[in-house]
Amino acid sequence: MALYTIFGGRGFIGSEIVRQLESQSHSTFVPARDDCTVFERDLGIVIYCAGNGDCKNTPFSVLEANVSLLAELLQKAQFDRLIYVSSTRVYMNQSGSSELDNLTVCVDDSRRLFNLTKLVAEELCLKSERDVCIVRPSNVYGVALNSPLFLPAITRNAINHGKVDMYIAKEYAKDYVSVIDVASSCISLSLIKSSRNKIVNIAAGYNVTAQDVADVLQKHTGCEVVWHDIDFPNEIFPVTDITQIEKFLVDYNPRNVLDDLRYMIDKFKVEMKAE
Repeated sequence: MALYTIFGGRGFIGSEIVRQLESQSHSTFVPARDDCTVFERDLGIVIYCAGNGDCKNTPFSVLEANVSLLAELLQKAQFDRLIYVSSTRVYMNQSGSSELDNLTVCVDDSRRLFNLTKLVAEELCLKSERDVCIVRPSNVYGVALNSPLFLPAITRNAINHGKVDMYIAKEYAKDYVSVIDVASSCISLSLIKSSRNKIVNIAAGYNVTAQDVADVLQKHTGCEVVWHDIDFPNEIFPVTDITQIEKFLVDYNPRNVLDDLRYMIDKFKVEMKAE
């Protein structure tokens, strides 16, 4: 069994990675914030899923979490491999979504700092001459019913209040990938030597619209969905190319978000009856 160090191991993606690693009897180390011992010990295989996306309120923290600590680790730390968790948000408003496609930064994107820091971090990984692999997950979701994330939150509202407010356009579409699939893919790629210096999308490979989500909620809960007419952001996501990950992981079969949404609804109803 291997030693894994997970930066961001207490977060949404990181905690699932830790859970899966420990279930496989791997040793895990989750450093505390500002733990200087990370530069003094063997870190084994590093999975870097620390990050910050609050570009409006904490821009310097976005830089620190997405780039600064990573840069120090690449220069000073002792590790065998490093998996850097980036994002498919870098494909927003692009014509394609292959890992080899050219990318541009949109001037009207209020969170362009996030994209910029992710791309800087990726380039530092590739230029470091260390053993690294970069993964770009799409929009990661979970099915924990008490979670504040989008899908669990609207599921609770649909069942508890019979109403869901949608502040996005009906045709707004993006790729959703389960946190379980992201974690298992990161672990699998960490053990595949041919993934060195590669960028790999982790996604479902198809987009789901807000209307698709609303239809499932209405069908299985009878709730009312209220669409609010607001100034929607200019965000269009091309279908994510998953050719690369299918080459590395021959059994790659990501979960379907609409199936998981139906599972959440059924589970929530059962728990409510038990109370």
